[in-house]
Amino acid sequence: MKKRPTLIIILLIVTISVLFSLFLGPKDKDTLITVDEIQTVRIALSSAFITAPVLVARQLNYFAEEGIDLVVIGDYGSGRDALNKMLDGGADISTVATTPVVLNSFSRDDNSIFVTYTTTYEGIKVIARTDKGISSPLDLRDKRIAVVEGTISELLMDSLLAYSKIPLSDVSLVYLTSEEMIDALINDEIDAISIWEPYANNALTVLKDKGVKIPTSKVYRIAVNLAVMNDFARDYPDSLVKIVRALSKAVAYMNGNKEEAMLLISEILDLDIRLVEKNWDEASFNLSLDQLLLITMENEASWAIDNVDILEKKSIPDYLNYIYFSALSEVDPDAVSIIREKQ
Repeated sequence: MKKRPTLIIILLIVTISVLFSLFLGPKDKDTLITVDEIQTVRIALSSAFITAPVLVARQLNYFAEEGIDLVVIGDYGSGRDALNKMLDGGADISTVATTPVVLNSFSRDDNSIFVTYTTTYEGIKVIARTDKGISSPLDLRDKRIAVVEGTISELLMDSLLAYSKIPLSDVSLVYLTSEEMIDALINDEIDAISIWEPYANNALTVLKDKGVKIPTSKVYRIAVNLAVMNDFARDYPDSLVKIVRALSKAVAYMNGNKEEAMLLISEILDLDIRLVEKNWDEASFNLSLDQLLLITMENEASWAIDNVDILEKKSIPDYLNYIYFSALSEVDPDAVSIIREKQ
């Protein structure tokens, strides 16, 4: 009987030791993320169909699973505005197409693209008024066309006009924000717009039988990316790897669960599911840093030198210096196909 208290004490000691080992002992990083390992990353976001992988990864908590606390600083109407927020110090990363990065490359070199997650030839739509006699690209001559300055909206229109052999001098370009375009189109202030979803479909909806989508052919491939400030990439390379892993999960989910993914995107963006279905096959959701990305940036720089008067430099930058390879190379080295000189 006298041994019972001693036995109880021993059991208590063993229990306490086990608990300490569970809570304070070493842990497998792949199965458990501690508070100290969570990294806060600020993102300047542009919510659109072409940024769907980022939206899906956030909605399904893939960033959190990788130990990233993704804080949305703001939801912007264009990738240009999102990039500018990052460049101003308000965010660490941003969603952006190539054009704003290229235009800023003539004056600064402190940011880089670190992954492409959407590519499409149809990410920008040209919507026009049929009562202005517009039904094809050739009909855009002598018309008032709204574009978002310094974005893929402007570049796509310039490419389409060149493809159609229409000089810029034969149209009137009007610079508007994406939010301003529909009202301007309805109020007969412009005849056509070059814009991304959901604004393109919204314009068609309000114009009804007076609206038409102009075929743009495959004149320009749009690459939608995540960009990062170089000092953040230097200080937190592991965070970028985790972000790329989260995006990898998102595109795998989207490509492997098409119906569910389309419904999710419809809910996130508040888009009609029929519009999502229509746009789905126009885009490719995969992670990459490919040679066409580099070629596109060089072509955009050449276009900018010829068309943007405010540029100080008149030579094309080396865009290998504007691409951060390490994160995607660690997650999926086969997805990196840009040709680089051997170091």
